[in-house]
Amino acid sequence: MTLNPRSWKQLPSDITAVHRELVTALREIRECSPRTQAKIAKDAHQEPTTLSNHLNGGRIPEETLLRDFYAVVEKDAAGLVPLPHALDTLLELREHAKKKHCECCTVGYPDATGPATQKQPASRVVTNPDLVRARRLRRRARRREFSVPQERIGVPVPLAEGDRHPADAAELTWPETAVVARYLADGQKHDAGFLLWQAGTSYSATDIVQAVGSCRAADLHDAADAILISAAERADRQAVLSITAALDNAGRHSDVTFMLTAAMRTAE
Repeated sequence: MTLNPRSWKQLPSDITAVHRELVTALREIRECSPRTQAKIAKDAHQEPTTLSNHLNGGRIPEETLLRDFYAVVEKDAAGLVPLPHALDTLLELREHAKKKHCECCTVGYPDATGPATQKQPASRVVTNPDLVRARRLRRRARRREFSVPQERIGVPVPLAEGDRHPADAAELTWPETAVVARYLADGQKHDAGFLLWQAGTSYSATDIVQAVGSCRAADLHDAADAILISAAERADRQAVLSITAALDNAGRHSDVTFMLTAAMRTAE
C-alpha cells in the first residue's frame, strides 16, 4: 500500500540489474510519503534534482543521502503505512550497485534484460575520478561540509595581527583565509561556506587564483575546491574561461583540471 502512487519514468536501459532493483525500492519508499518530492528533498538535505536523479536511475546515491531520504519518508509515513523495505536492505543494494572496477573491467552484474553471463561496461564516472571528486565536493559545498586538518586548527590569525605560521605566512595572501579557518575550527560551516561561495561567484579571476592558492597553502583544500566549484557554476561562461586561464597562467594545473571537470558537470 502506498500513499502517493506515481507514474515513473522508464529507467535507462544501460543500468545494471542491481541498480535497477535499488531504484525500484527507492521509488516504492518515496510513494509512502504524501508530500511533494521537493519538500522531501529539502528535509533530506539535498537538491530536488539530486533526489530526482536517484529515483530515475541517473546516479547511485551516497550513503548519507540515502539514509537522510529514508529517515524523512519514514517520519512522513509513521502511523500511516509501513515502509516496504528496511534501510539495511537499501544499503546492501547500494553497496552491490557501487561495485565497479577499472576501465578495462566490467561491472560484476548483468543487465536486467540480458543473459546472466552478460557484463556491463564500466561507466564514465568510474573511469573519470576527477568527475567523481567534483560531484562529491559539489554536494559537500552545497551542504557546507568542509574539513580542516586538526594540526592546523587555531593556527591562522587575522592578517591585521600577522599570521605567525612560519611555513605559510608568505603564501596566505587572501585576507579571508584566517576567517574561513576560524569558522571551520568553531564549527561555523555555513558561515565559511557563504564566504567561499561569495568568492567563487563574484571575485575576479586574479582574486580567485589568490584565494585558492591561499587556502591550499593553509591546507584548507576543501575550501579551495568549494571556491572553484562556485566559480565553475557561474552563468557567465566567459568568466569561467577567464578564471581557468588565470589558474593555468599561475601554474595551478591541477586546479584547472578540477575546475573544468566541475564546469562540465554543471553543464550536464
